[in-house]
Amino acid sequence: MKINQNISAVIVNDQLLRNENSLSASVKKLSSGFKFNDPKDNPSGMAISFKMQAQIHALNRASLNATDGVSMVETIDGAMGEMTEILQRIRELCVQAANDTNTMEDREAIQQEIDALKEEVNRISTATEFNGKKVLDGSLDRRTYVTSEEAQAGGGTKEVSMFDRITNVIISDEVQAGDYPVTIEKAAEHAVITSAPAAGVTMPTVIEESQEGIISINGSKIEIQAGMTADEVYQAIRDGGELGWVNVFATDGTQKPLNKDNLDTQGYEKLPGGYLFGSTLAFVSQNYGSDESVTITCDNKELAKILGIDQLENQTGIEFEYTEKIEYNWQTFGAEGDPKNPTANPPQPAQATTEGYVGTETKFSAAGEGTLYINGIAVAIKEGMTADQAYVAIEKALDKSGVSVQIDGKAQGQAFAFSDKMIFTTDITGLRAEINIKYDNDEIGELLGLNALTPMPNPVREVVSIEYKAVKKGEDAQVSIKNAAGEIREEYTGQAVIKADGNQVVITDKSGFEMSFEVRGDIVKTDITIEATDIGTLQLQIGANEGQELAVRVPILNTQSLYMDDLDVRKVDGADRGMNTMDGAIAIVSAARSLMGAYENRLDYIQSNLDESEENMTKAVSRLGDVDMAEEMTEYTNSNVLTQASISVLAQANDLPQQVLSLLQG
Repeated sequence: MKINQNISAVIVNDQLLRNENSLSASVKKLSSGFKFNDPKDNPSGMAISFKMQAQIHALNRASLNATDGVSMVETIDGAMGEMTEILQRIRELCVQAANDTNTMEDREAIQQEIDALKEEVNRISTATEFNGKKVLDGSLDRRTYVTSEEAQAGGGTKEVSMFDRITNVIISDEVQAGDYPVTIEKAAEHAVITSAPAAGVTMPTVIEESQEGIISINGSKIEIQAGMTADEVYQAIRDGGELGWVNVFATDGTQKPLNKDNLDTQGYEKLPGGYLFGSTLAFVSQNYGSDESVTITCDNKELAKILGIDQLENQTGIEFEYTEKIEYNWQTFGAEGDPKNPTANPPQPAQATTEGYVGTETKFSAAGEGTLYINGIAVAIKEGMTADQAYVAIEKALDKSGVSVQIDGKAQGQAFAFSDKMIFTTDITGLRAEINIKYDNDEIGELLGLNALTPMPNPVREVVSIEYKAVKKGEDAQVSIKNAAGEIREEYTGQAVIKADGNQVVITDKSGFEMSFEVRGDIVKTDITIEATDIGTLQLQIGANEGQELAVRVPILNTQSLYMDDLDVRKVDGADRGMNTMDGAIAIVSAARSLMGAYENRLDYIQSNLDESEENMTKAVSRLGDVDMAEEMTEYTNSNVLTQASISVLAQANDLPQQVLSLLQG
């Protein structure tokens, strides 16, 4: 035995340290609940665990982001819902205004409510916010930029913005980010009529009785009465034109190049001194396009001369008609006879004899259509009628009327020719017997010989009414997406279609591609580029990693984008137009609400997916880093027992040197 080195104690002590370290590790695991508390415990496991913990925290935050997104979308949808209620109320008011039981004062009251509701639509558009962020003013929609190449004085070109001339640009989700070239061949045009009296027409100081009449502008009637001054006539025409969707103003007749400030007058300068009899009047439709027109009618020749309406026939592009409504009247009576000597002089029926036609016509022409009245019984004369067909129609109409008709010199049933004479005879006699013949077309009187009825003088021809009618239509914008070779540009497919309605242009292509915009009226032939971007949308971070975003588009919704800013039920057909306009506006808002609903549903699914991912990730981290308490308690108990045993053995090992002393003592 050796006493310099207690090898047994060293061995036991070393094992005791191992057991104590194992026990300490178990205690730390049991007290923390983690398998590893220091990097040395499990370096790779700890790195994986921390990475997964970061993912778990990010998933939790993304889920909260989705919840915030749902709240924002719900706010937007709530605002759109109120807007829908407003639009439906406006449409209801349009239906109410369309009823002719309403007076102009009633429509004024209706329009006041409509104007207030339109202002509320715009207020909702600009004032709706979420967390201080405006949501319906277009700031959360995809950005589009419109540019053109402009020639420079020193040569070359530079890119210029067209934002003020190509407006209200709206693209669908299916329009991919990129540049889309478009050629504006021609801007839309208002319908324009300018009237100027002919030289030499004497102008009155006030309207005289012979100059009274009714002017109509797109169906809006203006009564011009005797005694009206030039200012009063001008005001009446101007106000009537406003109701007919037409701007009316006095001008010197010269037209300047179009710019943004004179589009509503189409370049015509207004007379600074106002209107005087003899001045030129300009009539400009308030809207663009081929569906818009200026239609002017006048029912008095003298009034038409004063206003120059009779001269519109000579203007290019104007459809002009002058019509006269005429009426021929003729009347004869029977005779009483001699009551004292009725045999020699009996009472006589009323009788009328026509003159035979000497021309070559065999049928009535389109211009010969009209109505023949015999004692108030109407006979319709139509295009293509032969002489005998006309006679049969007269004979049938007069059946049981107390007036009979026969052909002079022909037996019953023989065909009637225009050269034959007709004899009309009443069934009764005396002064009560009457034949009254009227007709409203010269050809009727000529072919049937009515212009020379006997006995009595020939029928009296009277002009019942006249009408001057001038019509000028506007023009739609002309747009092309073809290159110089006449082929559709490569940015589009062969299925691309362009539709222009006034100054609004819509380009559609396959797979839901749609791009719409408005062309300002002063733009000349220009090549433009519409750049569609993915910038501007609301980006919701709905994932734990970079780029995991949901782009939410919120279109601009106001009276301009809904094409309802000029809705006016006081104007001619304004209520009908309003109903169509509101149908379109409601459809636009409904589509936007549908889109919000789709986003909301998607966010709900996203949130559920994120929560489930977080749960599964947490389980994975738990399996990786959480200690199994039962297993670790077994390890702890084992280490504890071993430590106690090591301490006991170490005590015995420390006693071994003492035993050497017993040898020395012996």
